Parts: sequence; structure tokens; C-alpha cells
Amino acid sequence: MGKAKNIGLKPIQKLVKGMPGAVVLSILIHAGLFVLAGFLIVITITPPPAPPPPFVGVEPPPEMELPPPKPPVRVNTESTPDPPALITAEVDDPELHKIQALDRPPAYMGTDLNVDPGIDVTNMLSPLGPGHIGPPPSERIGNDMEGTYYDFKRNRAGSYNGEGQDTFRDTIRKFLKSGWNTSTLSRFYRAPEKRYPTYIMIPTMSSSVAPASFGEDPGSGFFWMVHCKGQIVYPEDITFRFWGVGDEILAVRVGKEVVFADIWEGDRDKYGNFWRGNDPQRKMYRLGHNTTMEVGDWVSLKAGVPRDIDILMGDNGGLAALMLLVEVKGVEYERNRQGGPILPIFKMSELSHDQLDLIYQDLSTNEACLTNGPVFKDY
Repeated sequence: MGKAKNIGLKPIQKLVKGMPGAVVLSILIHAGLFVLAGFLIVITITPPPAPPPPFVGVEPPPEMELPPPKPPVRVNTESTPDPPALITAEVDDPELHKIQALDRPPAYMGTDLNVDPGIDVTNMLSPLGPGHIGPPPSERIGNDMEGTYYDFKRNRAGSYNGEGQDTFRDTIRKFLKSGWNTSTLSRFYRAPEKRYPTYIMIPTMSSSVAPASFGEDPGSGFFWMVHCKGQIVYPEDITFRFWGVGDEILAVRVGKEVVFADIWEGDRDKYGNFWRGNDPQRKMYRLGHNTTMEVGDWVSLKAGVPRDIDILMGDNGGLAALMLLVEVKGVEYERNRQGGPILPIFKMSELSHDQLDLIYQDLSTNEACLTNGPVFKDY
């Protein structure tokens, strides 16, 4: 064994010993460079991930000035609006030295508006506008009534007076007792715009229909009254009477006599005993929301002879229903499922298609007829 080992090593030792020193040195240098190159390649191909550089904001140039910060927006979280501002004007009347720009009624006006919780009022503001209480002055047709809007929660200058439901009813009672004398209304706000209705047919809807019709703020839709005044005439002799409902009040005077009045049940005595119906059919048939019709006194007109007519409408807020129908003596009418007559509405001219659509969208089926019946004009 030992001999074989010595024989195997001898050629190698001879090879090393026999090489020149320069060759050996060159081999060692190349081997070292090869190892170093491999190390560098590994380092270059798989470098460790570098951390992201820190964010440095950009500073504006010296000549640029940053705008000042905006003031914070103030959000009013209170339900009660700020009181409206006063606009001062120079006028001759010392009582009108201040006119208030109207916005919404103040907080103390938030009284009980008698809204029936079982009725959806979401879409009841859709028919707002002059359609229900007559066209504006520029559209007067000559055979109509003049309607005036009064607001009992505002004084004559337009400022809110802090008065409420008692003032509303007391004022109407005094107006009726005085013989419909408008001077009893002089201390309250009167809308500058007039309306000229040719019919009285406001199905159940928001009380805001009245102020909106007269160009007033719909938010003030309570404690208001509309007084319509004109003349009725018919080309033939005719005897008729009114049927209808008033929420809160609807009254009619022909000549100097009250011939019809309907008041929301439970509130009748608050307006005084100025008229009482006595027909056996009164309060038998429904019309509108939870209301039954009153029946008026018989009225006679001579052919072609006009007679004065006054109509009062008023409401204390919430829902309103003001519908006036006509029964001509001696005429038989179709009956509805309640057994009541389907009467034509009171009108002083034929209704346009727009007016018919306006009424039909809120009128229950077979409660009234819009196209038949007398038209109180002489042409």
C-alpha cells in the first residue's frame, strides 16, 4: 500500500516542481479573478430591495404667495330659520314704515295643523299654482269673480304678528257678522295679486294651494282666507241650491243673504250662528277626506238678470278641501255607490282641458261631474 501511494504522487510533484514560477503565478491570478467576477455577478443580479426615498414637499418659489385658507363653512343645524331681515322704505303712511322680507313663519307658528296621519300628502303640492283659484289678472275673461287673499298671521305691512288660530276664527266671525264688510280685515296682510276664478272646486290637497295660487310663499299655508266677489247670471229662469264641503270653512252669499256654509265638524260654533242648514239630506253623503256635504237654501234667478255673489274660503292649515256643487230644482241626477247625487260643480264658464285635468287628478270617481250642469253666464 505504501509503495503504491508513493508511485501515484511522484508525477504530480514532478509537474509542479518542474513548472516555471511565472506560469504558476498566472494561474493563481486568473483563478482569483474568476472567483471575484462570479461574486460580482451574483451581487449585481440579486441586489437587496432598497427602501423608498422619503417624501419631500415642493416649496413654492419665493415670488409665489399661497392663498389664505378659506374660512370654515357654517352649517345651520337648527330647525328654526333665522328671522327675516327688515327692509326699510320711505312711505307716506307711518304704519307702513317697515316692510318685512318674508321667508318662513317663525317658530311660534308651528301649531297643530290637523293633518290626518292616514293620508299621504307627498304629492299633494303638485297642483300648486293659479289653476285652482283662478288665472292671474292678465288672463281675466270678464265672466268671473275677483279673489283676494288675506293672511291673518301677518299685519298689513307683511310682518308676522304672532297671532294664531283664535285670531283666524275670530276675524272670520266678525267679517260674517258685519255683513261681509272687508274693512274688518284691514289690519291684516292682503296679497297684491288678484285671482279670477270661474269655479270653486279644490279637492283634498295641501292648504298651501291658496298662498301659492296668489304668488305667496307656500310655507305660509295656514290661517288664510280668500274672498271672491262677482255676479252670476243665467239666460233662463232657474232655481238651484248649493251642495259642498269646506275644510275649514266655505260660505256663499247671494245678494245680501247667506245661502250656504260648511265648516269642519267640531269647529262650527267657533264661527258664530250665522247660517244653519236644515235639509234632511245634509251630512249624509261624503265628499273629499272624511267630510260630508252640507246642503244650502234654494236660490232663484230671473232670465238675464245678474245677482251679486260672494264666496268665502278659509283654512287653518294641513289639508284643505273646498268644493261647491249645484243642484237644479226638478232635475234627476245619477247616483253614486253611497246613494248620493252626482252633482255638477258650480261654474261661470266651461272648463278647459287643463282645468279638467287639474281637478280630476285629485277628485275621487263619481264624487262630482265637471262637464254637465248650468254655466252661470248669459252668453
